[in-house]
Amino acid sequence: MTGPEKTRWKNWADGLRQEMMGGLTAHVTKTVDVVISETASTTAVSTLRSERFWRAVQIGDSPNEVLAKAGFDLEFEQDDDRKVSEVTFRLNRTWLNILDRVLERQNA
Repeated sequence: MTGPEKTRWKNWADGLRQEMMGGLTAHVTKTVDVVISETASTTAVSTLRSERFWRAVQIGDSPNEVLAKAGFDLEFEQDDDRKVSEVTFRLNRTWLNILDRVLERQNA
């Protein structure tokens, strides 16, 4: 990812995490098409549908570490052509612990 592309993804990831925390949601699944639209990504669609791209994002390898740094664990499956159509964004352990404390306070 280039600098401006990373910034778009970072802003999107931060917004998604805030939306999930506000909605008390630990995970959300989005299609790759929705992610492309919401991030306004300029990366080639073929790259964003590739298992290799999402594997690098999942592992947090630079330059694709933005989602890991934003507090997400990712899950996805690829088809026989190694293309990804949906990605599940899960709050990582740190954010999940925060969400659990919020839920505990609400239920107290």
